[in-house]
Amino acid sequence: MMSANLSRRKFLAASAAVTAGSLAAPWIARADANEITALLITGGPLYPKYWEKIVQDFTAKTGIKVRYDLLEFTPLTAKVVTLSAARSSQYDVYSTHTAQIDSYFNHFAPLNSYFSDSELAEFYPVAVKYLRDPKTGNLAAIPRNMDSRVQYYRSDIYQEKGLKPAETWEELVDVGLKLTGNGHYGLVVPGQGDPAQRTFSDLLWQAGGDWVDQANKPAFNSEAGIKALTFYRDLIQKHKIVPPDAVGYQWNENSTEFSSGTVYANFDWPGAFATLSNPETSRVVGKWSTAPYVKDKAAISCAISHAMALNGQSGRKDAAVEFIKYTVGPEAQRLQFDQFTNFPSSQAIAKEVISAAKGPQAVWLQQLETTIANGKEWPKLAGFSKVCTLMFSAIEQALTDQVSPADSLNQAATEAEEIMRRAGAYD
Repeated sequence: MMSANLSRRKFLAASAAVTAGSLAAPWIARADANEITALLITGGPLYPKYWEKIVQDFTAKTGIKVRYDLLEFTPLTAKVVTLSAARSSQYDVYSTHTAQIDSYFNHFAPLNSYFSDSELAEFYPVAVKYLRDPKTGNLAAIPRNMDSRVQYYRSDIYQEKGLKPAETWEELVDVGLKLTGNGHYGLVVPGQGDPAQRTFSDLLWQAGGDWVDQANKPAFNSEAGIKALTFYRDLIQKHKIVPPDAVGYQWNENSTEFSSGTVYANFDWPGAFATLSNPETSRVVGKWSTAPYVKDKAAISCAISHAMALNGQSGRKDAAVEFIKYTVGPEAQRLQFDQFTNFPSSQAIAKEVISAAKGPQAVWLQQLETTIANGKEWPKLAGFSKVCTLMFSAIEQALTDQVSPADSLNQAATEAEEIMRRAGAYD
């Protein structure tokens, strides 16, 4: 196997020598095992084939075999939490994500010593910033691809009715009202769990608010926060431009309502571009376009990332890091974009794919990069992952009109401060 490819020594040495644009290793690797294990993310029919190719290519170049299991996002997150708490060494490498990273600061091995400052500068700053432990500065994971959202809308229907995609909150309601009727809705939004918190978070920033103040105390129940949650609720309960059962939707239901042709606008992730372009997964192929996310006082949305992490309990860290580096390297990032239209976490690779794109794809990529450049993420303070769980319920209660947005947020803010205090956020 090795004779037909780069020898392992040459591959590792080359990784150490290449710099900007290639995201290679800054140190001479001392791969300490011929086999490692990994728990990797999947979702949809293409992911297993993607990981199979990545692992085969990596093994061919390094001689290091990778035994891996695949899980979808939610069960993967739950399993990593359980294994981390048990200090398990079952897996050397984990797929992970910005959203839950603060849960793992004490369990993932810092990647600082494996990536130089110049190499880290190749990644989008917002991705690296929110993968660091704010107390220690340690880098808990390295971004594999960027996740951010733009507006997808039915260009055929909009043209027929003489409408333009909304740019502001007011226009979003106005256009939605003109499109809703006869079993169709002008917009769809998720209403449960992490997707609901993610949507509220975008609206909170757009209204001029933030999750915490300068003292890291909860501030999401500010006037801006109440405005954001009220607007979110009113899309469903007052204006009724969203399917009424959207209060039970997460991302999959959200995307399906648009790809099936039931709703005419959606805010979705990079993978939607590929899904909506595929006649096997979309009934609206050739009938949609993209536009920037809407704004209120500001045009801010989340910019997060799927990432790769090193288990702190791993006894094969050098070999595991070699695999992590390969999964965030140029070949893997180009393959991700080609197969899933996942936006690269490397700024150099992103520029490469943007410059090669044409037509609607080029427009979409530029919109997406603007969102990422201006993007934010919720804080990675001690205890905030538990605050997220608290927020799921608070937002759901407001969206279903069980509690007013103000009462729901005020109660959540009181509980959130206590959760973070007990977790040591103010020590």
